[in-house]
Amino acid sequence: MDLPDLQHSRETALLQAAFRDLHGPRLHGFALVVTLGNRALAARVAARALAEGARHADQLRHPERAAAWLRSRVLRMLPRDPGRLTLASEPERRAALAALGASEAAFDALAALRTEARAALAAAVIEGLQDRDVEVIVGRRGAALRAMLVEARTTYLEIAAGSTASWPTGAAAAPGSIAARVAETASRTLGDGLGTS
Repeated sequence: MDLPDLQHSRETALLQAAFRDLHGPRLHGFALVVTLGNRALAARVAARALAEGARHADQLRHPERAAAWLRSRVLRMLPRDPGRLTLASEPERRAALAALGASEAAFDALAALRTEARAALAAAVIEGLQDRDVEVIVGRRGAALRAMLVEARTTYLEIAAGSTASWPTGAAAAPGSIAARVAETASRTLGDGLGTS
């Protein structure tokens, strides 16, 4: 291997490592939410999507567009049978999401959503990705995406409000927790005319 090829290989390896470092933790968190806390499945699909993304890192330079691309891969790699998403025990799945800041009520509300709706809600509300990125992730555009998000937010709020479990307290209730961010954004959005913001 001559010097230019060696230098190119090193640059490629550095770019791929930086890509994994930049996107890995958040992608894994997204996969945990979408799989409803199934740690093994989330780790597997996030790792596969990240490996595929790292191979295309030179083409995925914009962080938000890369984030959408990766999340769309995670969603497509998941089993189509919703029952296969929940093979881990419920206490294990609840613990995995609790580690991300989700209360019992948040878990119950997320569990009531279809996988695609959970992905849209996680991407739009928890991660704050733009609509064009959420469109890439769930494969819906314009009015169809807005309708999906309104339905997901409405269902989330109805289930969370009706849950016998309490909202998190103490450190888990700090700004940035899943339950607090989803509830706050969903309430504000629904109060502003069902997703017109």
